[in-house]
Amino acid sequence: MAVVVVRTVRCVGYLPTDPPIPAVKVEVAEPVNGRKKEYVAPVDTGFAGFLMVPQADYSELASMELAREAWGSYSTLAGPILMRRARVKMELQGGPVESILETPLHGGGKLLLGRRLLNMLDLALLGGSAQACTLEKVTPESERPRGSGKRRPPARA
Repeated sequence: MAVVVVRTVRCVGYLPTDPPIPAVKVEVAEPVNGRKKEYVAPVDTGFAGFLMVPQADYSELASMELAREAWGSYSTLAGPILMRRARVKMELQGGPVESILETPLHGGGKLLLGRRLLNMLDLALLGGSAQACTLEKVTPESERPRGSGKRRPPARA
C-alpha cells in the first residue's frame, strides 16, 4: 500500500453558530453577463444537490436556467422539493468548476453546499481548530524534476 502525503491549503473558518458549521469559499460567475457573487457556504452532507442559494441570489445569477424537465427534486421529511437549476461557473476552494446553481421553486431557499460539489473536493474538517481545509498532495522530492526548486540545507547538529 502506498502512502500519500498531503498538506492543508485554503482553510476557511467554521461559521460561528452553535455548534459551529464547516464552510467553504465559493465564487459563482453568471456566464452571460459576468455577474459574480462570493459566498462562504455551509457544508451540508444531508443535501444531495449542488449549491443552493436564496431565490434573490438565484434570480441574479441564473441567466442560463435549465428547462423545467432538467430541474431536480429532493425528498425531505416535509415531502419532495422541486429545485430550479441553472448552469454557472464557480471557483470552489480556489479551483474552477462548471456546475449547477439551485433554489427551491417554492420557498425562499438558503445557502448550502451539497454532496454533488463536496464530492469533488479533497477536504479536511479540522474540528479542533474549527477550519475546513483543501488537501493538496505533496510530491516527494525524489519525484520532482531536477532543478525544480531549492533543496533545504541539512539541519545543523
